Order: sequence, then C-alpha cells, then structure tokens
Amino acid sequence: MIMMVEHSKSSRSVPSDFAQIPIVWRYELLKYLRSKRIVAAIAIVLVIMSLIYILPPALGHPYTGTDTTVGLDVMSIGSIGWQPSMSLTVEGVAILDRAQIDTGSLELFYDGAPYASEGGTVWSLTSMEVSGSTANVVMFMENTTGHEITATYEWYTAADEFESGFLSFAGMLVMICATFFGADAIVSEFQGRTGYLVFPNPIKRTTLFLGKFAASMTSSILLIGILYGGVAILSLFASRGIDDDFVLSFALAIEYLLAAMAVAYVISSVLKGSTGAIVLTFFMFLMILPIVDGMSMVAGVKVEGSLTFASGAIQYILYDPYPTDSTVEMPGMSFSSFYPDPGMAAIVMMSYAVIGLALGILMFKRKQLVG
Repeated sequence: MIMMVEHSKSSRSVPSDFAQIPIVWRYELLKYLRSKRIVAAIAIVLVIMSLIYILPPALGHPYTGTDTTVGLDVMSIGSIGWQPSMSLTVEGVAILDRAQIDTGSLELFYDGAPYASEGGTVWSLTSMEVSGSTANVVMFMENTTGHEITATYEWYTAADEFESGFLSFAGMLVMICATFFGADAIVSEFQGRTGYLVFPNPIKRTTLFLGKFAASMTSSILLIGILYGGVAILSLFASRGIDDDFVLSFALAIEYLLAAMAVAYVISSVLKGSTGAIVLTFFMFLMILPIVDGMSMVAGVKVEGSLTFASGAIQYILYDPYPTDSTVEMPGMSFSSFYPDPGMAAIVMMSYAVIGLALGILMFKRKQLVG
C-alpha cells in the first residue's frame, strides 16, 4: 500500500508555464462574468449601435428612399472633363444627385412622357469619376435642348458612408474595453491583497500576466466582434452590401485594441490604486492623447506616433478615395487636417503593443506586495 501511494504522488507534476496560461485565462473570464462587466459592456455596445442606427432616420435622414420627378441638368460632355470613344455619339450628359441608386428602378421622362428605356439608343447610364468622386451619369445620344428631362429612381446610402458612421464609435469602444478589462487587472491583486493568495503558488508572474491579458483581449474581441458583426448585418440591409475594406478595418480595430490594452496593463502595473489606474486609462484615450492630436493640427505638425491618431485609420480606411492631408489658411493662423497612413498606423499600433507588453511584464515582475 505504501508503495502504491508513493507511486501515485510521484506521477503528479506542476503544469508547465505555457499550460498554466489557459488556466489563468479561464478563471479571469469567470471573474469578468461574475462581476457582470462583460454583460454591462455588451449592453453599452447594443444601446449605442441602436442609437446610431435609429437617430438619422428619426431626424429626417433615411438610409434609403425614392426620388421622383427630379429635374436633370443636361450639360455638354466637356463640362465634366470626359471624352467618349470615337464610336460613341453623346449629345449631352446629366449627373444624378445620388451616388448609389437601384439602376433597375431608373426611369426618365421627356416633357412628362416616358423617355424610352435604359440601354437603348436614346440614353444610357454609366458610372464615372467626376471631381474626384464616383457619380452616376446619364448619357444622351440625342439633343435634348429646350426640353424638360426628369428622373425617378430608388436610392440607398453607400456602404462606406453607412459603416463609417458606426465605426467612428470603434475607437471609443476600444477605450471602454481597455478601461473595463485592463486598467485594474494587475493593480487589483495588490490593492485587494489577493496577491497574498496568488503569488505564493508555483506560477510565474509572466504567466499570470499573459493569462490575464489573454482574458482581457478575449472579452474585448467579443465586444468588437459584436460591433462589426452588427454593422455588417445592418449594412447588408441598408446599403445592399459591405465595403471592400470592412475586414481590413476590423483588423486595424483589433490591432488598436491590442495596443490600448498593453498601455492599460502598463498603467495597471505602475499605479498603486485601482481608481487611479481606471481614471488615468480612461482619460489617456479620451482627452490626453486627443489633445496632443488636436494641438498638432493647429501647429501644423503631423504626429504619426500618437496612438489615438493612428487609430483614425479604422474609420478612414473605408473612404474612397482615402482622405489626404490639407491646410486651411485663416487670418492670423492656419489649421491642418491630417490623416494617418494605414501602413504607418499599423506599425505604430504594433509598436505600442510590443513595447507595452514588454514594459508591463517588467514592471509587474518588479512590483512588490507590501503593507
């Protein structure tokens, strides 16, 4: 019997450092669930998404509609800077007010009477670049001078325009995630004295740090996923599609989340109180860094190294064409509008993530549990 007991004891071993990370990750997620943090954060996301979707139509700006008997201003082809092929005879062109229309619903009227059908020998619809943006242009193959041309068509909001309205909240959501799940993740072990129970266990602080960080990222990615998933569904309904760069925007949002969470963990590893860590993390992304971004625009200096400035690529990546830097001269001063380069933004955010994780682990390993 004694030999059997000794054999049983000798077969047990402490899990490896790598195997302990999922254990810490699981218990941290359970803690978030029990404290209702995840539930509260999900509620915030759903409420804000609902407001962003409901308010524009409620204020008189619907996402879809029908324009009837819209008067068309027929111009010469030279007025829009376009030259047709030699085989195409175009007498005039008219630009429709809406960029996104249901081409099958377009009807033209010639002095109030139906004007043939699209694709015939009288008129045709095409899409082209006009003044730097894509526009729907009606080409007329016969002279319409002296006649009234009107149009009726169904229109809808472009996918990039619709989605960018929601994704302007993505940066704020990342800030909420960093505050909810990262700001007090480390400091709470010291302030609440739970470290007296955790630290004596055979687990390295690096393993504990990475397990906690993985749990924070998992909870936050869930929220970001709900936002992007909801926006994708709404975009399919309201804009009849999803923007080509929507997935890239999601990737940038996850990268920004990784960087912001790393910064939050550094703050949590340095400060001594949970309240201070939460307040500093919140205002770091809400006021401190945005103030630097704002002052740089007044000073005319593009601050590529600002994390919040780089996060602007999450929304701007949807724009077509991508916005370019510009400066407006005003009496006594000038104001510059800067936009992050997507490639540089990705490098900046990854740098914050790598440096933040390394610094956070170092500060956590050196922090002493006293008092």
